[in-house]
Amino acid sequence: MILDKILRQFIEVAMFKNVSHAANKLCLSQPTLTHNMKKLEENLGVQLLERTSTGVKTTEYGDLLLEQAQMMQRIYENTLTKLAFIKARQVQSLRMGTGHAWWYMFVRDSFNAYRTLHPTVNIHVDQGNHLRLMDLLLGGDIDLFIGHEIQGLNSKAGINFTPLFSVSDSLFVRRGHPLCNKVIEPVELQDYPCVELTPDEGRFQHIVEDMQPKRLARNLMHLEERVIWSTNSMMAAVDMINDSDAVMISYPRCMTEYFARYNIVPLQSRQKSPRYNVGFYMMREKMDTAHVVQMQELMQQHLEPIRHLLV
Repeated sequence: MILDKILRQFIEVAMFKNVSHAANKLCLSQPTLTHNMKKLEENLGVQLLERTSTGVKTTEYGDLLLEQAQMMQRIYENTLTKLAFIKARQVQSLRMGTGHAWWYMFVRDSFNAYRTLHPTVNIHVDQGNHLRLMDLLLGGDIDLFIGHEIQGLNSKAGINFTPLFSVSDSLFVRRGHPLCNKVIEPVELQDYPCVELTPDEGRFQHIVEDMQPKRLARNLMHLEERVIWSTNSMMAAVDMINDSDAVMISYPRCMTEYFARYNIVPLQSRQKSPRYNVGFYMMREKMDTAHVVQMQELMQQHLEPIRHLLV
């Protein structure tokens, strides 16, 4: 409830103990303020102020009203402060998605920069497959995500893709794997289990109008003829690779340094991996939203120093 303006005026008169001084502070004429105090006394049915040689003083009724009015004023001002805090948190709260690789490469640092700038806001980060993240974006569950360009995406979805860089994939195995230290042919992979990190889920395939490019890519790897272990967990994938002769397929080559700490290395293959774009996905109507723009700018800043590593 907004504190009544006459109560605010009464507080000033009672504190100054002088109607003229209070009127100057309130930018009111003295007759107007005197009239308002009389009106307040009439409404309450008690005398609040007594005249003195230097101004006015509060009666017993006035002392009680001053105490209560000041309490109401503090409650009201605290409420306004809390409302402003909640409003700012909601306006600046961020919901975003990213692939595991991009979290490690530059999104984590961008997240830390954003939370430092806005220590009181809520931030949600979803990691996983690009089709799943696209479904979350279309459903309004996230504001933007970082992922590779989706070929055959429905053009009517109202999605904007802003490319940032291009990368190529590699095959990863444990150090000491039988295929290490040699240049392999694709056919040699058929004897080993395949690890897929964040595989496409059938329930999200409606997002893509043309699945043919994805089918061709899988056929080139002979995936229909191989044992496949799949997971949405980076740590589970690392364990699968280290505990077996499995080969992780089609993962960004720029993650070589990351995997090295887990004793995982890239294979050398005669079949050169094509490059593909990675960038921001967002709904067109949210492109100019302040918190989305700021997060994009932070990611651009943290991307620049490591751009040479994104090969």
